Amino acid sequence: MGGILLSLLYSAIGFVLAIGVLVAVHEFGHFWVARKLGVKVLTFSIGFGKPIWRKVAGPDQIEYVIARIPLGGYVKMLGEGTAADPVDPKEAHRAFDNQPIWKRSLIVAAGPAINFLFAIVLFTLLGMQTIERQVATFGNVTENSILAQSGVKAGDTLLSVDGKPARFLAEYDLYIFNQVLKRKPIELEIDSVGTVSTVTISTAQIPIYKVNPASLMRQLGFVGESPVITTEIERVAAGSAASQGGLKPGDKFVTIDGTPIDTWRDLTSTVQPAAGKPLLITVTRDRAEVSMTITPKSVESGEKMVGLLGVGPKVLPLRADQIVEIKRSPFDALAYGANQTWLMSTLTLRMLGKMITLQVSHKNVNGPLMIADVAGQAIQVGFTTYLYFLALISISLGVMNLLPIPMLDGGHLASYVVEVFAGKRIAQKAFIAVQPFGLLMLAGLMSLAFYNDILKIFN
Repeated sequence: MGGILLSLLYSAIGFVLAIGVLVAVHEFGHFWVARKLGVKVLTFSIGFGKPIWRKVAGPDQIEYVIARIPLGGYVKMLGEGTAADPVDPKEAHRAFDNQPIWKRSLIVAAGPAINFLFAIVLFTLLGMQTIERQVATFGNVTENSILAQSGVKAGDTLLSVDGKPARFLAEYDLYIFNQVLKRKPIELEIDSVGTVSTVTISTAQIPIYKVNPASLMRQLGFVGESPVITTEIERVAAGSAASQGGLKPGDKFVTIDGTPIDTWRDLTSTVQPAAGKPLLITVTRDRAEVSMTITPKSVESGEKMVGLLGVGPKVLPLRADQIVEIKRSPFDALAYGANQTWLMSTLTLRMLGKMITLQVSHKNVNGPLMIADVAGQAIQVGFTTYLYFLALISISLGVMNLLPIPMLDGGHLASYVVEVFAGKRIAQKAFIAVQPFGLLMLAGLMSLAFYNDILKIFN
């Protein structure tokens, strides 16, 4: 119970912090450009609802607010109100509605634009880190995958992807995912024991509806060399069957019910079918064999119950020749940041487009519950992982706000395009009349996201 509560606490902190930062960044874009273009700002609010903090400052007496509901924010400018909020004629030149279309467009577009810029900055910072990755050598290529069918096997090395040198297998995962969605072929240069050949992945045969972003690379066959997993116990979960039965870190499995345990896979294949059944387990401890009877706990896995001891194996570190060090100059890191932001933005748009046309599953839509869960996991893993998470959500926020839906920035920009071609502004009544449709679309998207979140939680 304590672990669950702690996980929920991390999720809450990670979610509120992420939304707070990204909304502040988004609204600051509108705020900064509006002031630079001479538009008077009345309110800068992070969150909706009743204020929990409020300050009025500056020559224009701008109201700065942090409100109770952290799921958004807004910048209120002079001239954005109704007829009940008249503009002082002396300040009419500073009213938003009185600005030429290019100024209004820049102010509206500044929110999503700064979200993309923020993502570039974060990816650039991440790109400047010196990191270690596993070399681009294939391990056990996924059976029946496209790469396996193309003759790629364990021990082969990936040299390049569409002419771009590859240092590790997942270096171009976003690029490959985009190519799959575009149905464009991908050329891989493979070194097989000194013989270099070209393998072409024909993406046209990949069923897009079944594509899972999290496992696409494995589905294609991009599986690296696995580290050596021993049969020695490195950790024992508190309160587990192993802990209660007397197993300790350092113990090395010998047999279970007389069956030799030579690999960790032997262990799982023996224990999982034995849920709730006593097992005679023999291990070596301090160079002596020790036997004990332990009953694996029964846990749900998918649609069946499996046995679980609650132990983790000792994994040997990779050899020096299996690791490559990735270093980027500041310029290369900036290029990396811009490229990652572009690829993720186009990938998000393509996924949305293919969901609308029912080419990919709606299950890929995640809502605030899953975002909070991932935020909690990211903040526990470390600062670097959390920055990566922030960059991804910032891009999603930028893309979503550019959709031509009334009430969003993209809806306003779309109305300005109509204004340019029509030669006159859209009547305020007409714009207000279509806003319920925008609200309905957003409500439908949020309902789908919550539905997917709840299904994932219950599964």
